Amino acid sequence: MIDEKLFQMRGLSLDRLRTFMSVAEAGGIAKAAGSDPVRQSQFSRQIGELETYFGVELLKRNGKHLLVTEAGRQLAVVAREQFSGLSDFAAFCRHLPRRYSLGAGDSLFHWVVVPRIGSLIKTLPEAIFVLKNLRSRDIADQLLDSQLDFGILRQARVQAPLKGSILGDVRYSLFIPPALWSPKWKKDPNAALKELPWATLGTDGEFVEQLQEAATKAKASPNLRLLTESFPQAARAALTGQFAAILPAHAEADPLLRSLHRIDPPWMGKLHRQVVLAWNPRLMRIRAHSDEPLGLLKQILIF
Repeated sequence: MIDEKLFQMRGLSLDRLRTFMSVAEAGGIAKAAGSDPVRQSQFSRQIGELETYFGVELLKRNGKHLLVTEAGRQLAVVAREQFSGLSDFAAFCRHLPRRYSLGAGDSLFHWVVVPRIGSLIKTLPEAIFVLKNLRSRDIADQLLDSQLDFGILRQARVQAPLKGSILGDVRYSLFIPPALWSPKWKKDPNAALKELPWATLGTDGEFVEQLQEAATKAKASPNLRLLTESFPQAARAALTGQFAAILPAHAEADPLLRSLHRIDPPWMGKLHRQVVLAWNPRLMRIRAHSDEPLGLLKQILIF
């Protein structure tokens, strides 16, 4: 049933909602509108008209920045979901492919998602997938705000109303290039950690902290010499022959890394993380055809 009160006042339109979402996501009118003063004035006016229509403040200034209020965040979620539904309907009417976004970390994209997603594309020729490299925290936030359709993240980050399906455990191993390899490392991996120069992910503070804590308890002190922005970067460092690397164990499936020797110290088992494929049921209900890609992702991404 349509509430006729929605149409009794001027100020609500798809164009105004699109402007508000652009400004909210960009973090400011100037960032969303660019350097054009006319466009900036238009954006400011449209957001003011929305605030008058709803009778609430949607954005508030904090110094030089604009922050989205709680009411603004809720409006952005509602608008984003409705735009998704309208886009799907337009694609259906015009016989165009539907777009689905998938968020994950770089190593999962590199060694799990990209090698397998070809089979998904073949099964769903009418779909386009957009991959977004994000941290688990950001994936959870974007799923809650309906900015992402699907996400792969740590199970601990999944909170209501999000739903999740377990894909597997991410475990970590030591990968040593032939130039640095010695059979003694297999018998004494802690010695390898102390004597060899190591590379690993450095931008995830939680991972580095857990690594150092577990190593200390095991009386092993990794000789970390290179902290990278991603595990694939650390893997490339190992392929130079100048570094060993601490990588997710599933990296072993990469043909380029098969020349590396892999060893698994028992204490590194404490670093393992269970990851899930997560989604927002509310957005899935709006995107009526999302059940099929969701079901296929659950199948092909298990590791």
